[in-house]
Parts: sequence; structure tokens; C-alpha cells
Amino acid sequence: MFLERYRISYCDKNGLNPMEPNISAIATYLHHKLHVQGVKFTTVENDAAAISKYLPLVEGYSVFNHPIIKRLRKASYHVVPPEPKYNEFWDAELVLKAWNTPNSSLSLLDLSRKTYTLCKLMSMGRDADVTNFQLPKRDPASFNRDDTQFIILKRGILTKSQRKGCKGLVKIEAFKPEQADMCPVRTLIDYLVRTQPLRHKEATEVFVTSVKPHKLIARATGGKWLMESLNRAGIDTVRYKGHSFRGAAANSKRSAGASVERILKEGMWKSEKVL
Repeated sequence: MFLERYRISYCDKNGLNPMEPNISAIATYLHHKLHVQGVKFTTVENDAAAISKYLPLVEGYSVFNHPIIKRLRKASYHVVPPEPKYNEFWDAELVLKAWNTPNSSLSLLDLSRKTYTLCKLMSMGRDADVTNFQLPKRDPASFNRDDTQFIILKRGILTKSQRKGCKGLVKIEAFKPEQADMCPVRTLIDYLVRTQPLRHKEATEVFVTSVKPHKLIARATGGKWLMESLNRAGIDTVRYKGHSFRGAAANSKRSAGASVERILKEGMWKSEKVL
């Protein structure tokens, strides 16, 4: 679709071969879309990526990563920065209360949904981040679920906003004793203990499928678990999707008194404009 748009709307009109890696023509096309048509930053990114997929390397670079296109993409971010997907969010307390159920009464599937949801809310991570959380070094049975105040999880991948460096750690903190049934730490411990005998010996990720062969979950599976949590909480799933968890979690932390700087750091956001 994106390549066809480039061919029809620009190459055909200007007598150019769309399969020729003409950096000047591609840059002009993207610049026109940005400054004349006023498209969003993500549209420029998608167009550049699609064109790059079908064209050969130019001066040793893919079209997407060519220095000229790279500068143009960076400029487009500042000219038309990405906008928040939602103007308002659901109350995170609704989802927490929806899972205010003893873990022992939950099936493995529901315990998986609950654990993934709580980790998503507490970490404010993207689906790819949460899906790839790494197992703690300690044996799950060694945790005291009533006294453990927090659990540190290692990220398995670099976050979307990172280019290089340390993958980072995530701190999952416990709730008060009276909130035991919806405590993320207690729930995570219960999940790790229940899934431990089901995991492959070489498995390193926290989340595995609830059915055999109990392998690492796909991002789509995590997304389905989040949608089930929204349904369980009675939240409009036509309006809100799994992506809304990050914003809802950030909004909840802000209401609880967390600083904007802390929220940006923990959620790995570059700017509060995209919150």
C-alpha cells in the first residue's frame, strides 16, 4: 500500500521509476507529505519503511537508514510530533478491583491474565517489554509472598525508545496487606510457583502459554489477556485497547502523587507530549 502510494502519487506524476533507489526523489516525496499534506509522523515513518523494504541498498544503507532520510525522519518528529492516542483514560482501580480474587481460585489461564495485567500496570511497559520480562534468579518457592516488598525483573529487550545500552530493570512493588488479593508481588510469586514445573528448563521469560507446550507467549497473546481484563472490569473495549494500559497506569501514578519526571523515566517515554 505505501509503496503503491509512492508510485502513483509521486513517481508516475514525475516520470520516475519507483523501483530505482533515488534518495533525492524519496526525500522530496516524504517532505511533501509532511509539509504540504500535513500527515502524521507515523505516516512518514511507515512510508519510509515500506519503500525501504522493496528497494536495494544505497551507498551501503537501506533507504530507511540512509543519512538523508534519517535526518528527514528525525525532523518530522519535531515538526509533527506523535499525538497521544487517547485524550482520557479509564480508572486503573477498576481493573485492579476486577482481579481482587484469591489466586488459588483462578485457573492457570486467568492467573496468567491477572499477572500479565498487573505487571503491565505496575511497569507501564509496552507489550513487547512485558512479554520479554526475564525470570528472577531466585527460586520462586524461596519468596515469602506475605513479606516480599518488591521483585526486580530484568527486561529481555531494549525498549522502543532505546538504541543501545543496558536493557534495564523493572521494580514490581507490593500493595498493602489489606489489598493482598490484587497485589502484583503476591500474584507474580503465585504465578511463578504454579508455572515452574511446566516450564522448559532453558526458559528465561516470565510469561508462558497456559497450554502445552508452555512456551514464551506471543505479543498478541499478551494483548488478548489485557483485553480480557478490560472486559472483566466492564471497560469499553471498542474505545480502549491494550495500548491504553500505559496511559491509564501513568494517569493513576500521577493521581497518586508521582512526579512527571518519575513517570517518564519508569515508562521509558521521551516526552510527556505522547502520554
